[in-house]
Amino acid sequence: MTRRFSNLTHLAAFTLLTATLGVSEAAAQNESILAEVYGRGVHAYYSGNYVEANDYLTSAIDGGTRDPRAYYFRGMVERNQGRTEEGLADWREGARLEARNGGGGTLSIGQSLSRFQGPDRLELEKIRQQARLEAMATATERSDQRLRELGATGRGAVRPAPRATEPAPRAAQPAPPAPGSPVPDNPFADDGPALADGQPEVESDNALEGLDDNPFADDPAPAGDAAEAAMPTEDADPFGNPAPGSDSGADPFGGDPFGGSGDAGDSGDPFGGDPFGN
Repeated sequence: MTRRFSNLTHLAAFTLLTATLGVSEAAAQNESILAEVYGRGVHAYYSGNYVEANDYLTSAIDGGTRDPRAYYFRGMVERNQGRTEEGLADWREGARLEARNGGGGTLSIGQSLSRFQGPDRLELEKIRQQARLEAMATATERSDQRLRELGATGRGAVRPAPRATEPAPRAAQPAPPAPGSPVPDNPFADDGPALADGQPEVESDNALEGLDDNPFADDPAPAGDAAEAAMPTEDADPFGNPAPGSDSGADPFGGDPFGGSGDAGDSGDPFGGDPFGN
C-alpha cells in the first residue's frame, strides 16, 4: 500500500513538471511569435505602410506581448494617421509597461527609437520619464505599507514625541562650615619676647646721644689742662700763616731740593759739569 502511494506521488509530480515545462515552452514559443509579428510591424512603419504596420502591431499587442516598443510604434503610426489622442494613450501604456518591468531593456528600447526624432520624440521621452517617477512613488508606497504592516515605522509615519522627563531632585548638600575668626598677624612675633606683645623697650630718652663723639678718635678725650692746650688761641691763624715775630723766611721745604747753597750768585752746574767730561 505504501509503495503504491509512493508511485502515485511520483507520477503526479512528473505530470505537474511536464505540464509546467509545456506551459513554459508554449510561452517561449508565443513570445517568439509575438516578437516576429512586432518586427514586421516596425518594418512596415519605416516603409511608410502605416495600415499594415498598425495591423501587425495590434496583433502583437492583442497576443499578449510584454514589449513596450509595440505600443510605442503603434502610437507613432496613429499620430501619422492623425489619431493623436490614440497615439498618446499607446505611449502612456507602453511607458507604464516599461516602468513596471523595472526599465529592463532600456538600452534596446533607446536603440529602437533612435530613428524617431523631433518634437514627437521629446514628447515621448517626457511620458517615459513621468511613468518612471510614478512607478518609483508606487514602489515606495508599497514598501512603506509592508513596513507598517510588520509594525515597523515606515517613511512618512509620525513618530510619537518622547515624553519629557523631569530631572531627579538633587540630594541636599551639607552647608559649608562657617568661617572662623581670623587670626591677627603679628609682625613682631619673631622679634623676641620684648616685641612679641607689641610693646617695644625704650633704651634711652636722649635721641641725640652719641652724635657729638669724634668717630675718628682712637683715644679718649684729654681732660683738664691737656684739653685747654689742645684748643687753639684767639691769635692763631686758622689758615696756617705764622704769627707776628716768628721766622717767616724759613723754607718750609728745607731749601734747594737739588742740594744747592741757595746763593743767587752761585751759577754752578747742579749736575757737576759736562756729563760727557768736557
